[in-house]
Amino acid sequence: MEASSDIFPRFTELFRTTFGLDEAEYTRLLACFHRRLLPKKAYYLTAGDVTRGKAYLNKGCTRTYVVEESGKEHVLFFSFEDWWVGDFQSYHTLQPGTQYVQALEDCELFWISRDDFTRLAAEIPKLQAWDQVKGRKSMFATLNRLSEVKTMNAEERYLNLIEKHPAINQRISLQDIAAFLDIEPQSLSRMRKRLSER
Repeated sequence: MEASSDIFPRFTELFRTTFGLDEAEYTRLLACFHRRLLPKKAYYLTAGDVTRGKAYLNKGCTRTYVVEESGKEHVLFFSFEDWWVGDFQSYHTLQPGTQYVQALEDCELFWISRDDFTRLAAEIPKLQAWDQVKGRKSMFATLNRLSEVKTMNAEERYLNLIEKHPAINQRISLQDIAAFLDIEPQSLSRMRKRLSER
């Protein structure tokens, strides 16, 4: 993929500034990424797929969810610009994943295969450092999400969500936010009304 002004600035900042790749290293890395367009409602991954690459969300937003036997969906998290999407357990184990990743808007992904990234990381140690940092951040995010579910009620989790993502109600449907909070859409609608009246 060629360098472009359309690349979300934090992508370049991450590798050039934060992890200090020089111009030649960054050019090599960028050349291994492929631009993928994902229309709204299309799936990047479904349960049973093996995650064979890393995908950077350059534009748009997605939801990552799992489905219980009854068919009920549970949204684990939403991803926005400058997030990495995928089933990370599947990526590391090369076993079929359990998660669905669906576009909630027209999305643009930058994708690099696991093989290409592994090869580059062996040649450019700074990429190994980045991968380790990213892995820790992903683990901490998962633990924080679990802590929220265990210690906060639905209203507290909703307020926390909109504090982190103030524009979420303009980008994510009521139904999907309700699935994230594990409540019915009608309950979320009443909660929103009650909060707006305060």
